[in-house]
Amino acid sequence: MGQDGRIEQGAAGWRGLVQWLRHVHRADYLVAKANDFRLFTRVSLLITGVFLCTTVIWDHAIDPVNARHAIGLRLIESLALFVWLAASWNDIRAPLARIAAVCMPLVVSLTFILVLSRLEHGAEYGIGGFLYFFIFMPFLLVGQSIRFAVSILGLISVFPMVVAPLGVSAGLDWGIYNAYVWMCFVPVVGIQLLCEYLYWRVSVYRGYVERLVVTDELTGLANRRRFFIESERILETHRRSQRRLSLLFIDIDHFKRINDTYGHVVGDAALCHVAEAIAQDMRGIDLMARYGGEEFLVLMPETSHRAALIAAERIRCAVRDKSFDAGLEDGRALQITVSIGVASDRPVADQTPQIDTLIQNADAAMYRAKQAGRDAVRGAADLSEPGAAKTR
Repeated sequence: MGQDGRIEQGAAGWRGLVQWLRHVHRADYLVAKANDFRLFTRVSLLITGVFLCTTVIWDHAIDPVNARHAIGLRLIESLALFVWLAASWNDIRAPLARIAAVCMPLVVSLTFILVLSRLEHGAEYGIGGFLYFFIFMPFLLVGQSIRFAVSILGLISVFPMVVAPLGVSAGLDWGIYNAYVWMCFVPVVGIQLLCEYLYWRVSVYRGYVERLVVTDELTGLANRRRFFIESERILETHRRSQRRLSLLFIDIDHFKRINDTYGHVVGDAALCHVAEAIAQDMRGIDLMARYGGEEFLVLMPETSHRAALIAAERIRCAVRDKSFDAGLEDGRALQITVSIGVASDRPVADQTPQIDTLIQNADAAMYRAKQAGRDAVRGAADLSEPGAAKTR
């Protein structure tokens, strides 16, 4: 590989890193991460708070005479972690929780310096205690953004040197302190980045699996399960606003004949062909799904019955006029048509329309379109015989 190739490869690597850092700081990613690590963060804060209570044993080992003077400070350290725990209990990314994540480690750092000042030779034997931050802090901050976590690690690293001019230093040797702290800072941040990368990989895979669960594999549309979940939310929204909405029930004409004559490969291609034709006329707020077999549903919020009929007519014409190259040996293009039923409802304040009722009404209208000769649109309001025989 030439020099230009290596430069381009390096530039591509940096672009990939920048894109990754942007992704892991997206709002939806951070919310999911906080939810996943909420319990982990609670337990980590609890364990750390309890650990800080037990460090009086370490103080006694260093200076049995003066250790009792540090007990109150150790309790303050522990209390700081429990305050952080309380602030983070419901949401580890809430403003109060993030303030606690900044302030409480500084409280612990300050009280630790004061502990060392009360123990004989405390600075000599206790300077390594600062490394406890780098043991516990990555676990306490794992649910936060990587940028926030690294910033806190940097802050608590420089904090003892910032307060030293104020007389809070316990005679620390800053050369030894920096040797301890910064030699640990780099690998700890590297490990934290690695953990972030691993969680990102898990989140990507989880998103892929979740999409599979609610997506029709063949057409890429929402499947029946996702349609019912999303439609209930849409209907509830329209109940509160009392706005009208409509539903299209779309069925491919003579689909069984297509499968029997040309095979299921052509049948699958026909489904994708129709799905593409329908999608071209959809708005961003419309919910389109493959209902099953050759049937599609389109839930159209904020759409009157008349507007839905017009939209259905456009879809019918788009499907009929769009040439379908079935890949036949003779090169013939097949013509596909659809029959569409339309049902509408205007929710009232004390009653939410049932999606099953809308589907039933639109389905009945669709069968009316079948009876009219197929390649047609009918509205539920046109049904004079709700119990009419259903023919495909």
